Amino acid sequence: MGATLVGASASDNTCLDLKESQTISFEGVLTHKIFPGPPNYEDVRKGDKPEPTYILRLKKPICILGDEFINPKKQIDRVQVYPDADNNNKSLWNELRKLVDKIVVVEGNKPVGAHTGHHHAPLLLPITKVTISAQ
Repeated sequence: MGATLVGASASDNTCLDLKESQTISFEGVLTHKIFPGPPNYEDVRKGDKPEPTYILRLKKPICILGDEFINPKKQIDRVQVYPDADNNNKSLWNELRKLVDKIVVVEGNKPVGAHTGHHHAPLLLPITKVTISAQ
């Protein structure tokens, strides 16, 4: 079963249930930011390891069900994206780099709620594909 969710508002009572979705697509603006990592997770200029991260800013906030780390009563508007383990190759990383600040559609599997200091958006999605939006 797959889900394509460009974004749903709370008013239309549509939530994405992660337990019922295998392949998921999101649309939004792809951004890139370097977050501070270990040891202090405070400032790269003070010696913390840089964590370059791609964040997809959704067109509309959505609610998420089926993950213990995400409150289904709160809307999320960001998804951290990265190539999945099978696609952890340079070509998909290069595509992400080229598409920063563009409206894109990402497709992936096995999303999870943020639960560590390395997670920089409420939802993480290992992706298998990224394309420019047809919008």
